[in-house]
Amino acid sequence: MSARIFPTAQDAENAFYEALERCDLEGMMAVWAEDEEIVCVHPVGERLSGQEQVRESWARISPPGRVPA
Repeated sequence: MSARIFPTAQDAENAFYEALERCDLEGMMAVWAEDEEIVCVHPVGERLSGQEQVRESWARISPPGRVPA
């Protein structure tokens, strides 16, 4: 995964939600820091830490080929 640099936090947020709408896991993960210290908490979910846990959680929520609502 190559690091993308976003000029503003809003640009990063926009890129993430655009990727989410496309069910593009790679695009979503490109917004996250390439660091094992990242943390994600989904609504009513547990605390996830590290690239692997975060990636797996988003893959379960938005699997490839799923048609966005």
